[in-house]
Amino acid sequence: MKKGEIRSAFHAFAAWVDGEEWCERPSEAAPAPQPEAKAKRPVNRLDRYRVYRRFTQLVGALFCLTLFVLLLGTVVSLPPFGDPANPANNEVSRRYIEQGLEETGAANLVAGMILSYRAFDTFGESSVLFLAATCVTMLLRRDEHNTTSGDLEEMAQEDLTSRRDRDIILRTAVLLLLPMSAVVGVYVMLFGHISPGGGFSGGSILGGGMILYAQTFGSGNVRRFFNEHMYHMIKVVCLMGYGLLLADFVYTGVNGLPGHVPLGTPGHILSGGIILPIDLLVGFEVTCTIYAFYALFSKGEL
Repeated sequence: MKKGEIRSAFHAFAAWVDGEEWCERPSEAAPAPQPEAKAKRPVNRLDRYRVYRRFTQLVGALFCLTLFVLLLGTVVSLPPFGDPANPANNEVSRRYIEQGLEETGAANLVAGMILSYRAFDTFGESSVLFLAATCVTMLLRRDEHNTTSGDLEEMAQEDLTSRRDRDIILRTAVLLLLPMSAVVGVYVMLFGHISPGGGFSGGSILGGGMILYAQTFGSGNVRRFFNEHMYHMIKVVCLMGYGLLLADFVYTGVNGLPGHVPLGTPGHILSGGIILPIDLLVGFEVTCTIYAFYALFSKGEL
């Protein structure tokens, strides 16, 4: 056996062991098998959503845990109630107590502090109410773009059912209670600078009375004296009036000028400077907001 034949036989045996087909000529040799490319798995939107959801849940849990630890540490670090060394007992609260009556003209020191010394904070709260009512109106208000014929038929059926099922006892009780609730609401707003009360509590009473009237006699009767146009007008006028009063109060106070609204005699109804008109403006703002929430959530309209 020649040397070349021995080499060829050896290569053929090695190829057989490897499970390959061997050819004597390199050009005729079978091409080496290429590794198969891994099939790319298509990206599934559901998988992405699951990953995103787990991530947001994890971030939310960490945020809540961090906030809980911070609040718990703050509560633990608070000084004991009534401690003379309490940092809350500083010159600010001392000025409220000692000079509040003279500087604000309000017998109710709480109202004097909220609507005079810190009137800017209360203006922010009123702005939040305005923004909340605007957002609810944008999301829940029914119009020609989001109301179908089925919705109109359902609303008409609900009105018919409510008119038919009105109980005489309920109507009589509401007719007796509604004037008293209105008087109490106005009283709380007018005397908020003299006794406990103010715009927020008085407006809540008036708003609750309007809801009770609408629930008993129907929202159609409420629209006779309080429609959407009046709602927008009252909200805007009250918030702008509050802003103008606050701007004048801050401008005169910063420059050491006497206020344009007199303080009056403490204890009288016409006293307290800007506190009385602000109480009225805030009260009507709260009244409109409370009734708007009820009307939009129940009927989708004012």
